[in-house]
Amino acid sequence: MSEQDRPGQYDAVLGGGNPPLQTPVDGAVLGDFSRNSFNLQTLLQQQRWQAADLETKNIMLEICQRKQQGFLRIEDLEKIDCAYWQTIDRLWRKYSNHRFGTSIQAEIWRSVGGTSEPDWDTWCRFGKMTGWCVEDNWLHWNDVRFNLNAPRGHLPRNGAWMGWGLGDFWVGCKMLTVVVQKLEGCQII
Repeated sequence: MSEQDRPGQYDAVLGGGNPPLQTPVDGAVLGDFSRNSFNLQTLLQQQRWQAADLETKNIMLEICQRKQQGFLRIEDLEKIDCAYWQTIDRLWRKYSNHRFGTSIQAEIWRSVGGTSEPDWDTWCRFGKMTGWCVEDNWLHWNDVRFNLNAPRGHLPRNGAWMGWGLGDFWVGCKMLTVVVQKLEGCQII
C-alpha cells in the first residue's frame, strides 16, 4: 500500500471524514495537503522545529501553487482556505504547548497595537515580543531559535510570507495584517 493510500491518515491530521478531491484554493489536491500536514505533524511531534518551519513554508507555497516563485503575495494569503490555516496552526500550537503558531503571532500583533497601516514602532514591539528583533537587530531565518526556549510566537517563521529577513517593515506589516484578518475571518482567533 502506498503512503498516500494509508487508511486514517486524513482522519488523524484533519479530524475525520473523507477528503474531497479538490480544495477551494487553486485546484490543489487535498491528498497532497494531507500528506504534507502529516509530515508537518511528525516533524512537530519530534520537535524538529527548523524542519517543521521549512515544511510549513513548503505547504503554503504548494497550496497556492507558488513553489517556483518561492514566496506568497497578499492575494495568495487571502485565498488560502480556512481549513488549511486551522490545521497548520492547530499542529503548531499542540506540539509546542501553545507557544508557537500563527494564531499566537496574531494575538501578539494585536496586543502591540498592530493594524493594517505600517507603523515602525508597532513592528518593533512585535519583533521584540516574538524574539525576531534582538537588541534592535532583526534576525535572519538562519538566526531564528528553533527550540522551545524561544519566545512565545517565535515560530513558525514562515519565509513564504514573511521573507527571509525579518526586518522587512513594509512587507512584514502588510502580510502579517492580512494573516491576522484571515485568521479572524476564519474564527481561529
